Amino acid sequence: MPSSAEVRKRDADARAKRRANATASLALVLSIALTFAPKTPAILWPALLAMVCLLIYAAFQSPWIREANPQFTKFARASIGVVCAIGLVSVYGVIVWPPPHRHTLSKDERAKFEDPLMNLKHPKMAIHLYCAPADEADCEYAGELIPLFGEAGWDVANIVERVTLSRPKAGILIGTHGTVKPEDEPRMKWNEGEWSRLTPERTAVRQAFLNIGIEPDSIGGAIIPENQINIFIGNERENESAPTGMTREYEYLERNRREHPEINKILAQP
Repeated sequence: MPSSAEVRKRDADARAKRRANATASLALVLSIALTFAPKTPAILWPALLAMVCLLIYAAFQSPWIREANPQFTKFARASIGVVCAIGLVSVYGVIVWPPPHRHTLSKDERAKFEDPLMNLKHPKMAIHLYCAPADEADCEYAGELIPLFGEAGWDVANIVERVTLSRPKAGILIGTHGTVKPEDEPRMKWNEGEWSRLTPERTAVRQAFLNIGIEPDSIGGAIIPENQINIFIGNERENESAPTGMTREYEYLERNRREHPEINKILAQP
């Protein structure tokens, strides 16, 4: 017949197991509910924090931690439980966290955008901003970028021009002078592009958008002056941080920079 101490331990283990199951189940229910809730930081941060607390509490109810001995082993196992709970919720948070969308930049975001622009001393290329006709929201966003370039010391046109691209693309496009002659552009195949010269200015402008979570794409055109960068604000992509052709271009250069020293000069930030 079990002793009273064994009965008390068995009851305590059963209660701990019920508490662990209940809190873990609650964390699971919360994670499922988040998939249907509006994905806003005001909702996600408290929910993710609650999930971390629930999982930590559930971990602390496990015999692996409760019955650990000596105290140092118990502390080490508890630390592992905390790290695992935080790591698990962090991975989940990355999955459910909404992609960045265009918005009026905060003071900190403005500073992040301007930082790579200001680091390039005496830029030699002017900035012109464009948007599509009858697209007021994107034109307004383009207008908000003008003072950022101006405050960073760049030569930027003080108006946003409305243009129609011959081959429209969504997202933010960084346009520079292309290598194809104007008379040859209409004869290009659908899957052909044209090369544009990499410049420190082009790299700095790209980095400015990267700093606020936006992956820009690139376009080239013979009508773009060689000393000018055209930034076209197209319709917002579903995920502005998703890789673009320009992303892959720079990733390719980064992979080969050690083999080709001249690439280091192209990509070097001022």
